[in-house]
Amino acid sequence: MVLQGYLPVYLIVDNFAVTGFRVNVSAFGSMWVLFGPPVSTTIELLDLKRPLALFARKNGISAVRVRTQIRSDAVGEDLLFDSGLRRVPAWLDDHTVIVDLSGTEDEVFARFKKRARKSIRRAGRAGVTIEQVDATVANCEIMFDMLNATSGGRFSIPNRSASISLFQRFEASNNGQLFFALHEGEIVATAFVATFGPNALYLGAGSLRKEPGEAGECGLGSTGAAYIMQWEIMRWAREQGCVRYDLDGTPSTEHALNPAHPRQGVGQFKTAFSDEIVDYIGAYQISAHPIRGWLMRQVEIVNGRLMVSPGLNRVLGRTARPNPDYVWLNRRWAIPTAAGITRSVRNSLGSLKMLSTHSEQ
Repeated sequence: MVLQGYLPVYLIVDNFAVTGFRVNVSAFGSMWVLFGPPVSTTIELLDLKRPLALFARKNGISAVRVRTQIRSDAVGEDLLFDSGLRRVPAWLDDHTVIVDLSGTEDEVFARFKKRARKSIRRAGRAGVTIEQVDATVANCEIMFDMLNATSGGRFSIPNRSASISLFQRFEASNNGQLFFALHEGEIVATAFVATFGPNALYLGAGSLRKEPGEAGECGLGSTGAAYIMQWEIMRWAREQGCVRYDLDGTPSTEHALNPAHPRQGVGQFKTAFSDEIVDYIGAYQISAHPIRGWLMRQVEIVNGRLMVSPGLNRVLGRTARPNPDYVWLNRRWAIPTAAGITRSVRNSLGSLKMLSTHSEQ
């Protein structure tokens, strides 16, 4: 995030180190995006609502966005909403697949679905090879071009210079590795994996497209290249001492089988290695300045709807589709009714009064 121009923020919350970023929003002030604090329940998160809001306000911050590792829970989500917190898009995926790397190599392989095991063996017979390559500028360029083609507007990625610098920094710290998959002498897929202690993270990947400009159509055919690449990545991660591998991004459990989901194929691929999808509760906004915080979210609503607008995407040549996992974006941020506006203003004034009273104390 620093490579993309965001200012890092380092906080100590109840003796835990929390890293975040300050994001300036034109006309509405600034917000903090915090990856933490380290809470395990919605109750603990609510306990931090007031002190975080007060501290942020004293530092000139309009809103704080908190992304925790709390698992999805309908009761907890309703509690957060009723307490004035609003869900917002996160810079991290809210749904993922985590592969258990513990045990022997044979035990890890045996836990894969039959489809993955067969594809890995087929790739070997087809002559697909996986290489660990240095993160040179030329290799990172290849990686970025494939990643960008695979994205096609369906998910956001850092720009070219930030991506290359990121890959090289991870490699220089011995916490990252770039992989190429080759078939008949041609690079058909790329991936970069980072490690964080006992955890490995699938940081980014790309592959040949069936047709240029068609992000949703993979061109790997039946070679099994993507499957054998994942297996070699996991073997490498185990050598680094990792016991978990985060495949970073799938449809939710609810929409895993929904063919209309823009990442349905990605989800089918990743769940071949572990059947359980991990659903997080997502990111929530704590408004230190309620009016400005509300306005920030409204701007984001408009931007989010433009990003999936059929007309705009036709002009831009993108094949973007609405994500059904973001249904909460429209349902709870829809244009408010008169009663809803009155209630929002009343709540905002009450919050401002509460903040003012505690500031004086």
